[in-house]
Amino acid sequence: MGITLHFRGKLKNKEDINSLKDDLIDIAKIMEWEWDSLDEDWTKPTTAKLEVNELQTEIIGHLPLKGVQLKLHPHCESFTLYFDKEGNLNTPFSLILMNEGKLNPEESYISVKTQFAPPDIHISIVKLLEFLKNRYIPDLEVIDEGGYWDSRDKTLLIEKISFLNDKMDIVEGMLSSLDREEFQQYSPNELVRLIEEKLKKGLNLK
Repeated sequence: MGITLHFRGKLKNKEDINSLKDDLIDIAKIMEWEWDSLDEDWTKPTTAKLEVNELQTEIIGHLPLKGVQLKLHPHCESFTLYFDKEGNLNTPFSLILMNEGKLNPEESYISVKTQFAPPDIHISIVKLLEFLKNRYIPDLEVIDEGGYWDSRDKTLLIEKISFLNDKMDIVEGMLSSLDREEFQQYSPNELVRLIEEKLKKGLNLK
C-alpha cells in the first residue's frame, strides 16, 4: 500500500547501455544520490536462482543484467534501471521468474514506492523517466499512482500522498488496538473477519 511508480520499456539501441549508465551516474553524483552499477555478461545464459535458508534469501548463479540502481532517499525504495540481453528493463527477481517460466515478460513491470519520501523525490523519478523516454526508451510505459506523470500537478500528488498516509495511520491504530490475547479465541477465518470489520469501521468503508 502506498504511492508507487510502475514502468517498463526497451532500449531503442542496446549499444546505448554504457551511455545511459554514464548519464545516470553523472546525475546521481550531481544530486548526491547513492548509486551502484551492474555490468554482467549479456552473452552468457541466465543460471541464477533463489536460494532460501533460515537466515536469508540470496541469488546464486549468473544474472545477465546491466544498468544502474539509484537510492534517492532513505524513505524511498531503490530506483532500479537494469536491462536484460534483449534491452528490456528488468529486475533480478523478475528475470529469474521468467527463466523458470513463472512470469510472462509482457506482464512484468519495475516498481518503486515513493509514499514515505518527500513529494520532490517522486517528482525527480518522474523527470528521470521522462529523460529516459526521450533519449533511450521511446516505448517507455509509466503507471503513476500519484498522478504526476500525466498531470504534472504537484498539489494533486501531495493530496494523494497525504490521503494514503492518513488512511495508513488509521489502519495502524486499528491493528494496534487488537488485544493479542484475544487472537487465541478466534480461528484464522474469524480473525480475518474481525480485522476486516475494524478496518471497515475505521476507514468508513461499506
